[in-house]
Amino acid sequence: MEWKNVFKILTFVSIFSNVSYAQSYKIYYRMNYKPDSLSKEIQTNDMILLIKDNKSKFYSKDQSMNDSVVIEKEKAGENVHKKYDYHFMVIKDTKEKKTNRFTVILRDLYRISGKSPVFKWEISKVTKKIGDYNCQKAMLAYSGRTWEAWFTTDIALQNGPYVFDGLPGLIVYMKDTGNNYEFSFTGIKKDETTNIQYLSARPLDITGKQWIKLQKDHYNDPYREMKTGNVKVRWQDKDGKAFVPDYKELTKNEQQYIKKHNNPIELDGAVRYP
Repeated sequence: MEWKNVFKILTFVSIFSNVSYAQSYKIYYRMNYKPDSLSKEIQTNDMILLIKDNKSKFYSKDQSMNDSVVIEKEKAGENVHKKYDYHFMVIKDTKEKKTNRFTVILRDLYRISGKSPVFKWEISKVTKKIGDYNCQKAMLAYSGRTWEAWFTTDIALQNGPYVFDGLPGLIVYMKDTGNNYEFSFTGIKKDETTNIQYLSARPLDITGKQWIKLQKDHYNDPYREMKTGNVKVRWQDKDGKAFVPDYKELTKNEQQYIKKHNNPIELDGAVRYP
């Protein structure tokens, strides 16, 4: 083969790679997980991974749809109901190597910023086809869990669900060996309307230690905001008659619920409640 033809091929490959990373993508995942590790109950969330330039955003499909409606109506000067389904949301900046994790308590949105994790993947030679994609297996020990992942180089994006990335292709399937969390790729499309920075609420910046304290404070007195009147709630019986609830009993029930549903993705960050 003549050198000029080789140069043309290499140039084409280089251009294709650059175009792939310059475009915006919307990648769909189905997330199955156990809120309570001791229960067989599985919760399912449809999630979206937005990728644009060096940034990505992983969050719920419901929140994405709500944000799109809100953006358009705000442009038109209309009021609209805002959804706050920010559990499991992560915004990553691969150039700055920063990761922002988001979470919610009641109506408050919190952001925990820090350096992106450095994942020590063990890539095996095992391969298989998942859907239309040729995939390869990789294993990872991270934050108290062992993960099995399958990635494909058929899609030139080195990203994946939640905080996970760093493999030489897109993660199309991933689960922990304890069967607590599972992510399954369900589709991809180009999307030039991607708005990674938009949030329908202003986040409160906190540290990881502050997040642990906030969870413990909420556990100790989960109805504090309602009892003080900071959050307005009208309690009614089945006949519509107003009543004052037994906050002691409500607190006991809520604490039991919190302790049972204490199975975060990053297991090392689980709070130890009394």
